[in-house]
Amino acid sequence: MCLSLLSLGMSGCGDPSPTRLVFSLNTASVGASSLPVPASGVHAMTDPAGPPEIMSSDGMRFALNEVRMEVADIRVELGEGMRCGDLSDPLPQGTGCEQPEGSPATLTLAGPFSIDLSTGKAWKGGELRLPPGTYRRVSFVLGEGGFSARTLALDGQSWNMTIFLSGGTVMGFESPHDVRLEEGGLLHVTFVHSQWLTDLPLGACYRNGNLSRVGSEMVLDNATGACEGALEKARDAIRTRGRVSVRSP
Repeated sequence: MCLSLLSLGMSGCGDPSPTRLVFSLNTASVGASSLPVPASGVHAMTDPAGPPEIMSSDGMRFALNEVRMEVADIRVELGEGMRCGDLSDPLPQGTGCEQPEGSPATLTLAGPFSIDLSTGKAWKGGELRLPPGTYRRVSFVLGEGGFSARTLALDGQSWNMTIFLSGGTVMGFESPHDVRLEEGGLLHVTFVHSQWLTDLPLGACYRNGNLSRVGSEMVLDNATGACEGALEKARDAIRTRGRVSVRSP
């Protein structure tokens, strides 16, 4: 008899887990629903965790209440020497492969995809399936909804802050070396959110009046003093501080 173990993050009858591309803020729990875990890990996987946090250079803390993005187009560069013909045939539905002369072979996934980066789950466009293979770089273009990180100040502060990147923004992260994605594993694009505000002394700027506020919303785009250019610095950190890795099944 086939036994379903979905509540434990496992499936019965030897059903293979899909090989996927995942975008998220961290690697701690992403993919837990589809990858087997030992019984001793079940409690930790199912306990709710608090929202991730970011911190300014002078210690002002923010909870990331919501981090979402819409992606219009994704391109996944194959590792050195790999060609489209080296991948499994047929490719997952919605995935194509291009082999331009003189350029690396590249998988293409056409969106739009809407992704919750706190969980790594896509709520529009479905799972991002990939074939096993060797990969290096993931590039993507933000869709109409762009990228939005909504935060709430901690340590007794009573205001929030939103960092937004508009649709059409081109982004890309890569591994310093080729990585091998096995059947049932995850190719993981991680946003290093802990570094988004590390170049900004937001606490001091807030106290000195260099950051303005509209209602309960702190506004970064007209900051002065040591925080001049704060919004673009935060956006640059989001665009550039990330990595590509694999998680084995």
